[in-house]
Amino acid sequence: MPELVSMRRAYGRALAELGQADPQVVVLDADVSASTQTYMFREVCPERFFNIGVAEATMLNVAVGLALGGKIPFANTFAFLMSLRAAEQIRTCIAYPKVNVKLIASYGGLSDSFDGPTHHAICDLAVMRSIPGLAVMVAADAVEARGAVRALAEYEGPVYLRLSRAEVPVIYGEDYEVTIGKGNLLREGGNITLVGTGIMVHPCLQAAEELTRQGIEARVLALHTLKPM
Repeated sequence: MPELVSMRRAYGRALAELGQADPQVVVLDADVSASTQTYMFREVCPERFFNIGVAEATMLNVAVGLALGGKIPFANTFAFLMSLRAAEQIRTCIAYPKVNVKLIASYGGLSDSFDGPTHHAICDLAVMRSIPGLAVMVAADAVEARGAVRALAEYEGPVYLRLSRAEVPVIYGEDYEVTIGKGNLLREGGNITLVGTGIMVHPCLQAAEELTRQGIEARVLALHTLKPM
């Protein structure tokens, strides 16, 4: 069995490191910092951490104000809340005017199985991809989640980044750099191509290995950026 590593903890550590290196970075959370791991940022940069409470729409409006003031805000909550409860603020206040807000959606997909179907985020990527002017990304492992933090900070414009709660296998080496909009060729193959994003990248690699045993060579592409592609 491959080693399983938490991408949200990798994200939290990377965010704390970024905050220490860049005084323009600020972090907002909707009262779930223990879950999103943004408490790590709060511990090292408390003056730039804002717990807005259980008010996701308000959190994003505050993030807009900070961005218009020259800051680089990372706004954090669960994926189902970010993409549904605060969808109007994302569309109207962030995406349409192209405000430089980073939307970090934790507990994506079915990874929050413990809290039941109300906490499942099964339509967030469809909703976010439909909004003009918004980049959409999904991290495949802890290394990619960590690298995405720096990539988002350097990217000018709004981005939705989905993270999984589940611990997942490591795919990339520590020297891997995330480039927004660029996919990664993980395996060559001339018979069939498997394309995956997020936590489905590792099953694609497993499927390719099984196909090889059957005499079928599968190429595997990993797309962390669903939009722009």
